[in-house]
Amino acid sequence: MRKQTLILLLASTVLAASFGQTRQAIVRIAPFSVSGVGTSEASMLERLVSSYVTELKTFRVVDDRGQEMALNETEAALAQGRTGAVPSMLTADFIIEGTVGKIGDVFAFTLGVTKVSNGEKLYVSDTAPSISDIVLRARALTRSLFDQDGAADEVAADPPVAGADNSGSGGSLSSVAVKTPTPDDLIGTWRGDKGLETVRIFPNGTGLAILSGGGTLKIRVAIAGDAVQVSQDQPNDVAMYRATSMSFEIAKRIAAEARPMRWLFALSSDGTTLFGKKESVSISGTGSSLEIDNGYVREASWVRISR
Repeated sequence: MRKQTLILLLASTVLAASFGQTRQAIVRIAPFSVSGVGTSEASMLERLVSSYVTELKTFRVVDDRGQEMALNETEAALAQGRTGAVPSMLTADFIIEGTVGKIGDVFAFTLGVTKVSNGEKLYVSDTAPSISDIVLRARALTRSLFDQDGAADEVAADPPVAGADNSGSGGSLSSVAVKTPTPDDLIGTWRGDKGLETVRIFPNGTGLAILSGGGTLKIRVAIAGDAVQVSQDQPNDVAMYRATSMSFEIAKRIAAEARPMRWLFALSSDGTTLFGKKESVSISGTGSSLEIDNGYVREASWVRISR
């Protein structure tokens, strides 16, 4: 109860002090969650991300520990009658959360930002063979979270807009020489096509894709002669189709009606590229006129990152 009273007092102090001044948006860094890695690595990434957000010179940055320290200092100041020493508490406009974990022998790092005023969320993810590589990529990932070029508004599982260029493959690869693949040729990490950040294929023929909009997608790989078939290996989920440019209700409808995704690939002769077609859905219209075409097929390619 005492802390609630302190927060109200501090909020009024901040409003009075900031009246008539230009207010910078405030970003709060929430404690990162971990899976398969140490908490020290998560704390280090928290500090790095905080410094990289500060670099943007657009936001004021706070974290949970800083807020708690400020409240403790406030209690001590008020107990001594020093009301003039009350620090300013900052209410966040955006909240950044992070998850770092290990999937097989690959490390995955996901950053998310929530707009407090309406709950809107945006996620970016990356994978790397070591936690050191994750640390090196943290700055680029942080900056991409606040990228203004619109790329982050892509729907995670790639429901394209009818009439737009949705190839995402950089052109046809039909003339590339192919080899008959073995399971060993496919094991490793691949840079996915539109809607996918990275894809990790495991020795048992299963895999995990990191979606551009945040979250993951389980896949299964099968080989038949020269053909490689990669199939969605889980039920549709709203998170697969959610993006800042698409409402929850629309994403929910797409998830209910969309067919499972499937990629029909060939492997290039040098083993570095999977290329072929993706079977997905096409989205057109809005609201009650929304149409979902489950016959949509486009070109797609994945490029090997590491084994």
